[in-house]
Amino acid sequence: MRAVLKKPSKKNTFTSVPYVRHGNVSEKFRAHNQRWGRSIHSFMTMSYLDLVKTLQKDKILPDWQGWTCPRCGEGTIGKLKFVKSRESWMYQCSGKRCKKYLQVDDFHPIFFRGNGNSVTPLKAQAAILYAAVAGVPINSAHLIMDVDHKPVEKSITYGRPNDSTWVDVEADEVDLGKGLEDATDGQGKVVRWEQWCGLVERGRPASLRLFRLNPPVTKPRAPGPGPIRKYDWRAIGTPLLSDRHVVLHTDGARAYKLKLPGVCHCNVVHKKKRTIVNKKVVWVKPHYTKVYNLKLPNKKTLKVKSGTQIIDRFWGHVRTHIKHTSRAPGNLILRRKIRAAQFTYWFRTKNAWTSAGVMLEALFNY
Repeated sequence: MRAVLKKPSKKNTFTSVPYVRHGNVSEKFRAHNQRWGRSIHSFMTMSYLDLVKTLQKDKILPDWQGWTCPRCGEGTIGKLKFVKSRESWMYQCSGKRCKKYLQVDDFHPIFFRGNGNSVTPLKAQAAILYAAVAGVPINSAHLIMDVDHKPVEKSITYGRPNDSTWVDVEADEVDLGKGLEDATDGQGKVVRWEQWCGLVERGRPASLRLFRLNPPVTKPRAPGPGPIRKYDWRAIGTPLLSDRHVVLHTDGARAYKLKLPGVCHCNVVHKKKRTIVNKKVVWVKPHYTKVYNLKLPNKKTLKVKSGTQIIDRFWGHVRTHIKHTSRAPGNLILRRKIRAAQFTYWFRTKNAWTSAGVMLEALFNY
């Protein structure tokens, strides 16, 4: 009898909307399962010639053979050969007026040479670079290798202007530090903030770009510098997003409402809202994701799930990199560590050693 009186269940009208519609879905990074095929032990036990060939194979060192001489600009660099008078493997220019020798690490942006006690062998420098790429802190690498402690943003485009596909791009800003300084009028103190803005395309971690902002100074007790300003966002969004078929996902900052051609904007609320219902105060919880039905310029509709979860996850990745760094605005070490976090995020699912070689090869050919 009870089974007869039970009402049939309502039809399920829910349709799942994927958060990442294109590219690779975000996966948990398991670094302990990776093997790069190189090690500090292998670098330290190699002969000099084997080390040079290995670094050239990994594109960490350039092979100068066949290049135009960087000194005279006329001759051609010959093969790598052992020079007895200098007891070293070197290249030589074929120019009649030059004939100068070239070391394997000359004009390198990372490796260096020195005299006397400041000489650091190439194998030690390669091992230090490998440790740095593997994520060893800068204040620990010289202790591991027992050496002195002194031993590029790429071109990224968003969207597909020549395609009908619309891609999702997230944008957000973050405050990473502050410092107290004297006011310009000489009356009291003001706080200067270290604020950065980030852009990333969903499903493509290598598209991450970071921009250092110049927020206004505030009073000492201010909780923050406030959201990104409109003229800052105009300088970032106009050249990168205009006419590129982009669905922009942001928080509720007003600057992101700037109208750009070829850009549809969706935003979510990250702060609880105070409303009055039936003469009673009710706090509405924030919506970190929200489904939007967008009308595209070609009169088609697109259903997307808005949110800034990917760029927010990167800000947590940055904070782990700058955990023990001074947060004073303008600190060069802080900027370098932020860029290091950006590089590791670009290649977090790839071999970072070979990725560093690709970056250096592009730098040599620039």
